[in-house]
Amino acid sequence: MRCDISTVHMFIEAKVVPTPGSLPIETMGQILDYVNAVWTEQPTRTFVPILYLHGELLTLFVFTRGPWYRVELGTICYTSVSPKYQDKRYVRETLLCLWFIITLPPERFGHFCDVDTGLKSIRFDRTNSNDKLARASPATPKDPSAVSLRLRIPRAVNPRSRLAYLFDTSFKSKRSVLKLSWTPVRRLPEGAIYEILHLSGIEGVPKVYDSGLIVDDLYGYRLEYIILEHCGHSIASHVKDIRNGSVPESEIHKQIGQFISQVSRCLVQARFHGVLHRDISDGNIAVSNGQAKVIDWGYAKVIEASPVEARGASLSAVDRVAQQWGFEKESVLKNEAASDHMAGTVLFMSIPVLFGMKKRSLSDDIESLFYVIIRAFATSEECCGFKHYDNSNLALARVGILGCPNNYLGFFNVGDGIGDLKQTLDAMHRYLFYSGNKYIGHELGSNENYERLPDPAMAARFMDEKSVRKLQLLSPCDPSKLGTGSKRKRKENISSPEKALNSRKPLTDIKPEDIATSRQMQTRSRTRRRN
Repeated sequence: MRCDISTVHMFIEAKVVPTPGSLPIETMGQILDYVNAVWTEQPTRTFVPILYLHGELLTLFVFTRGPWYRVELGTICYTSVSPKYQDKRYVRETLLCLWFIITLPPERFGHFCDVDTGLKSIRFDRTNSNDKLARASPATPKDPSAVSLRLRIPRAVNPRSRLAYLFDTSFKSKRSVLKLSWTPVRRLPEGAIYEILHLSGIEGVPKVYDSGLIVDDLYGYRLEYIILEHCGHSIASHVKDIRNGSVPESEIHKQIGQFISQVSRCLVQARFHGVLHRDISDGNIAVSNGQAKVIDWGYAKVIEASPVEARGASLSAVDRVAQQWGFEKESVLKNEAASDHMAGTVLFMSIPVLFGMKKRSLSDDIESLFYVIIRAFATSEECCGFKHYDNSNLALARVGILGCPNNYLGFFNVGDGIGDLKQTLDAMHRYLFYSGNKYIGHELGSNENYERLPDPAMAARFMDEKSVRKLQLLSPCDPSKLGTGSKRKRKENISSPEKALNSRKPLTDIKPEDIATSRQMQTRSRTRRRN
């Protein structure tokens, strides 16, 4: 029998077991499957109750986003041969508890607003514009401030850690996206990140029409909402559509080159103001009307701004946002830093992140962008560069592949028919994986303190002049911390943007040097994990 999970308030499961006080593992797994189904299909739920009858004992389970609880309501059976008054009283008390539970209104079953009215649209109201805690209530479609829940945007839902529901809707006559997100209270709210980005004037970020908290703390989790402008299709879908259409290949390659520049500008500006995205993927870059925007900043973190920006308003912006959103800045930023080695989409993670390095940088986001573009033009997804058995093996494969400057694209199933885009990808390749003429793939996987030194000459081939200037200001100041460890090389690499922009010569093939073997890389990786 099939049922519509979107209308279920509570599951009731009954089993005959020899030991009523115990709960078999397979039964617990089945109960968790019910919970996952409800979390996936019901965006208005804050917790999931399940009644479990095992033998004569009736038990209530309540699963929240964090902990879960078990309450024994009592027995519903007694010996009919010689019934006692006490047995009947126990059954009566159990049935009264059951009746109380099943007659509760829908919102008491974990819905954050009343669903009795056939919920199709909701609205969010805040008593104070400076207070981010809002009340969600049912609304009619004619209400200009209402957002519809009818058109769900497909997205994988993880019942633990972070969970997000997306809806294609409209807000005050503008096509919008409603995002409902469960996040741990110890992590940074995505709405707070968007406020920091907009206060800092970052380009290539969606407009936010409204944002706030529906639940500020439910067993260690918060429920936040964000109403964003609709930014179009993902870059992966866009490339697929235009390649299947009548757009000339040369125009496609030119357009993708512009998208690379736009996304790079956004990431560089964000880092300049102290924000790292940490989850660049083909689904987190949206394209509309020739403009690429970086979306889904849910895994972003705030770090130290550039020396120039640190003297400005960026730090005060973080303090202001922390006060409005009600989180303790220092502890939240510390928790975000601790998740550096986990945040992101596996297929687009950089080599250091795949190896479990605990330090993130702008180069990791740029490297993820590099893989996004390559995957968009891959003729098949089954290739060495995207074959994921585990993180370490994928990283090892990429260390070997990217050390082949002449044919690395072939290992990602990208053919020769990408025109001028190949020069852009080659520039990104040199920017990310070479220091001078030396291949650094093995350093990225074995040296946790290694910092990639931005090369303005290579950056100028896929970034605009302002972004190149900001890269120079973001460069480490202590040459001893650089991967080359050479003051002279640092001076040569950091040339003026004008010189970098005027040095657009064809890339020369560089022979990789000192590439560590897979066995050496695995040994280093194991040693680092043991330490």
